[in-house]
Amino acid sequence: MYGGGRGRHSLWAALRVSRAVNPVPTKPEPVPVNRVERLANDLQRAGRAGELESELRRLDYSSLSPGEQEAWWHLYGICAFQTRSDQEALCRFTEAYAKFPDSSSIRFSLGQQYIRTGHADLGFDLFRNCAFPRISREFTMAQARYAYLFSRYEDGFLFLRPFFDAYRQIRVLDDHFLYVRGLPFFGTFWAYLAAFSVMSRKFDELESVTQYVTQNCHDYDFAYLQAELKACRDEEFDDLLSFRHGRLARLPANFPAGYTRMGIAVIQAQQAISFEDADRVLREVPMTSQDFRWLEDVRTLATAAAAHRFGIDAVERNHREAFLKRQPMLFEPDHAVNFLLLGYQEQLKPTVLQSLIAEPQKG
Repeated sequence: MYGGGRGRHSLWAALRVSRAVNPVPTKPEPVPVNRVERLANDLQRAGRAGELESELRRLDYSSLSPGEQEAWWHLYGICAFQTRSDQEALCRFTEAYAKFPDSSSIRFSLGQQYIRTGHADLGFDLFRNCAFPRISREFTMAQARYAYLFSRYEDGFLFLRPFFDAYRQIRVLDDHFLYVRGLPFFGTFWAYLAAFSVMSRKFDELESVTQYVTQNCHDYDFAYLQAELKACRDEEFDDLLSFRHGRLARLPANFPAGYTRMGIAVIQAQQAISFEDADRVLREVPMTSQDFRWLEDVRTLATAAAAHRFGIDAVERNHREAFLKRQPMLFEPDHAVNFLLLGYQEQLKPTVLQSLIAEPQKG
């Protein structure tokens, strides 16, 4: 994603290709070393990623295999992307796509750059033609996040469906099991799907997915999933609050509990009868050095939402500004869903979209 130093074009993510649904042969054929990818990985490990463009230029391009040339052009575009040279990046990705029109990774990167330079329709046209597993989990989730930011919810459903196809094949929803196979955590996938469902008010697909995995998959807390569905679809939070209290009670004494405590506090703040009560319950959530640092941003956004509900404009404005300094691209849809902040965060989208589009630059 753009903003906050969390770009989807890290060198490592750029080179990853998911094999989530491909069978692993018992005696795999040796894969020729891609010298361009190896160069990028070596520089990344050595902390010299900023030297990649100059090192790419030093290579004898004519000696590279077609696969290496494709990697060269992709990384050459990414070098411009990472320095926010947006018009130059657009030129490089356009040339790369002309040379390698069947490359899904280059197609994704060009689509992303079209969005970055104010041509969202062209970007989403390209996104619709590069899907998981031909592009990595990271790139696919980035596409889904753009769909969220631009309120293109039908595209969001489309980008996520290949993940569900994979879950149906393997039927195991354990986080580690999925992650090492190039798939997102099921909870992350489900919450993205829930975000598109809530915003479009179309719950058929979310309900179908929830029913299928509950009946056919394992290694997941399906009772909790049903409580999440009830909260998202029906805005009934009592079951979800009860489950979160139960989880908190079962956590070991030395386990970081900030995530669960904050999840409870946000519901309580939304049920509070005064801003003072909502503010107090949010401020009293303790954090440790082991908790996610972005939970403080949840506290900030939830306080802004409470101030909005009670019409305290100055407090809302201050907390919104503080949140956007920390999260310039908003929370990912799964965080917004998990902390019941999706509706309020929607009000921040116009500001974010203005900052997302790059100013015209001389290339």
